[in-house]
Amino acid sequence: MTSQHDALFALYTQSWENKDITQFLACLTDDVTITECYGATYIGKTEAQKWFQHWTAPTENQVVNWEILAKFEDSLKNTDFFNWRFRYVYQNKASVFEGLSQVTFSDNGKITKIKEYEMAFDKTRPYLASK
Repeated sequence: MTSQHDALFALYTQSWENKDITQFLACLTDDVTITECYGATYIGKTEAQKWFQHWTAPTENQVVNWEILAKFEDSLKNTDFFNWRFRYVYQNKASVFEGLSQVTFSDNGKITKIKEYEMAFDKTRPYLASK
């Protein structure tokens, strides 16, 4: 895993925490594709910018913390995988979930594709033996 990729993805997550549209856009290629875990897809910087601004414009919406838990690399495909925990407030409701971003980087070191996958934060053990 390249430290350059790690640093760029850190800037990307920090742009959400800081509501910094300039930093957000600086991380992306012009033809970026971002697919959220529930299926919404944004193609190109214009759509990505609209999504970012829609999400971050209300003052009550806030990414509280986007913590990277683990990182993995596929250097042959210029793709890294970031396992993370996402704490946020959206429409005045606090929530948290865990997930993974599959991030592909361009040859010039910007993000060209993100695919996000979600995992529930609260875990259950349905087959735990009872005492």
